[in-house]
Amino acid sequence: MNSHRTRRLTVLTALLPLLALLLVTLGGSGYTQEKKPSVKSDPDKRICITFDELPAASTFEEADRNALSYLVLETLDRHGVKAAGFVVGESISGNFDLLGEWLNRGHVLGNMTYSHQDLNELSIENFINDIKLGHEALEDMLRGFGQKKRYFRYPYLHYGAEVEVKKQVALYLDHLDYVIAHASVVPEDYLYNLTLEKLGKIPDSAEYDALLNEYVNHVLDELERSQVLALDLVNRPVKQILLLRLNRLNAIYLDEMLTALEKLGYTYVTLDEALSDKVYQLPEGYYGGRGLGYLDMLYESDPDLIPAE
Repeated sequence: MNSHRTRRLTVLTALLPLLALLLVTLGGSGYTQEKKPSVKSDPDKRICITFDELPAASTFEEADRNALSYLVLETLDRHGVKAAGFVVGESISGNFDLLGEWLNRGHVLGNMTYSHQDLNELSIENFINDIKLGHEALEDMLRGFGQKKRYFRYPYLHYGAEVEVKKQVALYLDHLDYVIAHASVVPEDYLYNLTLEKLGKIPDSAEYDALLNEYVNHVLDELERSQVLALDLVNRPVKQILLLRLNRLNAIYLDEMLTALEKLGYTYVTLDEALSDKVYQLPEGYYGGRGLGYLDMLYESDPDLIPAE
């Protein structure tokens, strides 16, 4: 048996518990009934799908990184999505092939620092060093695969709670020629993932369906709130950027979520396309301790200072 076939069988074997969980959906929620909804896209509804904490988010449950990534990548392919993933540098070792598959399939990868520590809990020097180490850990891979741009996402969307901290970190990122990957829709998927873990490997179908519907509707509610906020800030729809963690919840429920977005008329854009929206170039002056989407950061800065477009 050749090595490629051996690796594929290993991945498929690891997938069995997740695939068993997916079977619970048969005959369940309506989200799973229609893979390609015949709904016309709305030109005002554009969304970029992004994933944090690659190769897999830290949870209380031990994650099979290959299985989670396989399910996510297959679902993205099925829906024609070109996503962006943000990598924790210390997790690259031993996962080069897994992360390379994201690049092979046309997605982009970015730096999320080496250790994914919170800027609000580190000195400026230590956080900048963490960016540097994450950059060095990922750089050879990005060069090898020919990705030209370099992207950075702040862990926990903490940009700095003090003026000098925020300024110095931003200057260092600019020095490395990083594009900051803001987000505008930030669901609390980590809480729903904890609930899923508590349901066990193969939960009761009624509990599974209830969580599925609650989570997907939570994401859609957050998206609608962000659309309303955009109208309030700049008086027009904007290209939205959805932040998801690479966890079991999103690996299993992603298909239903994307189907729901398509039913609402959304189409997918790349990270570059989304960030080309002028709203992400507007200056913000948020210094709170919470991690917020960029539109919320603009609003919390002072909505009256946002110039009319």
